[in-house]
Amino acid sequence: MPLIQGWQSEPTGLPAFAQLAWHDGRVWALGTLTDADVFNDATEDNQNTWEMGDVFEVFVRRSDSDAYTEAHVTPNGVRLHLRFPDRATIALARGGQLDGDTLKHDPSEIIARAWRTDEGWVGLLGVPVDAAPGDKIRVSVCRYDAHRDAEPDVASTSNHAECDFHRPDDWPEYTIPG
Repeated sequence: MPLIQGWQSEPTGLPAFAQLAWHDGRVWALGTLTDADVFNDATEDNQNTWEMGDVFEVFVRRSDSDAYTEAHVTPNGVRLHLRFPDRATIALARGGQLDGDTLKHDPSEIIARAWRTDEGWVGLLGVPVDAAPGDKIRVSVCRYDAHRDAEPDVASTSNHAECDFHRPDDWPEYTIPG
């Protein structure tokens, strides 16, 4: 699947593609990310990785729930694991009414790998989901292509009407295979 910028009439940034799979209670996302300057300054898990450089990320939730998980991996293998109990939580965090650190969960629950390629880098994320074959889930795969002297280019597998990855109704729905 290509990562797109549905909120823009003319996309910017370099190409990126994602593949999804389900295995052993996890959504697996593999991202192939073209990148001219691969970097992220994060040095330990659960730092605010999107503020520090390039990031590959996955958002996932059961279709019958408002709670969702956000997982990141950086090119140097640093992970971020966030859990949002409902849709209102992101607004509270953005408005400064909730300390964003309270959303951080054990990064060891996320399986993450990253490696460099000639064209950029690849990210792999295995995100646990409390779901079983036949259940419906919503998944969005996204990226931050950071630039040292400009705002990052961001893209998603979701066709967002505005540049905001925290829009679960925009995330494509999938049925977990049996």
